[in-house]
Amino acid sequence: VKLSTEYGGKSQLNLGHLVDAKKQKRGEGVELRTDDWGVIRAGKGIFISADKQTKAIGDVLSMAPATEAIQSARQQIAECREIAQAHHSQTPDMGGLQQLQTDAKDLHGAAILLSAPKGIGAVTPASLLLKSGDGLYVQSADEINLAAAQRLSIHANQGMSLLAQQEGMRLVSGKGPLQIESHGDLLDLIALQDLTLQSAQGHVQVTAKNGITLGCGGAYIRITSEGEIQLHSPGLISFNGLHRFSLPSGAAFPLSELPSSVCKECLRKARAKAQGFTVREARR
Repeated sequence: VKLSTEYGGKSQLNLGHLVDAKKQKRGEGVELRTDDWGVIRAGKGIFISADKQTKAIGDVLSMAPATEAIQSARQQIAECREIAQAHHSQTPDMGGLQQLQTDAKDLHGAAILLSAPKGIGAVTPASLLLKSGDGLYVQSADEINLAAAQRLSIHANQGMSLLAQQEGMRLVSGKGPLQIESHGDLLDLIALQDLTLQSAQGHVQVTAKNGITLGCGGAYIRITSEGEIQLHSPGLISFNGLHRFSLPSGAAFPLSELPSSVCKECLRKARAKAQGFTVREARR
């Protein structure tokens, strides 16, 4: 079966045994194509599926594999919430996924649902956009791989949490510096077992504005902001080696000036007034 028009190029609906103008076989199945623009619109929702429904037996909106996959995703998020709570980490919100599950089931809402048993690919040599006004959930029962030929940037306006439950976590810079900064609050490094700080070929420098304290077993060494070095111990203090005492001396250790957070309201006002707005980072 073929419905065809030459207006605006060639627009066709081909069904069954597909042939070209010379009656040569082009394929089988269904083809909807045009040389002009194409639009698919359904006000109550769209279900696109590669799940087999032999000889059209079953409801048009039969979507058991798709709804089961959404339920599996919801269960995975629920398990992640429990793990995050156990480790005092930020818990994922399930509200957006729950609403999607409700809207997608039998297309109760104006949703678009894609389902395929052997994979879905979205490829382009140009830009690809995934934008969500509510939650965006990227889940896998196996691995998730993110790769960029240039740079990978992740920004969050509120908070960010990374949690690896079983096999640990590595943060590596193959070339160039690795910087970890907290611009507005504390930075905690906590380990259940040993904590190692090492420079393989360089120097380790620890500086602070208001003091440094090393403590263990009730004893501690404190360097104050006034330059005093205090040694306190509930037990024996041992000094072994040659000793040299000189006149008082010191050295300055410049501290980094951390930038402040960008005022979003100020940014919006500046854009509304069409004024230039530049974020300048403090020099180190």
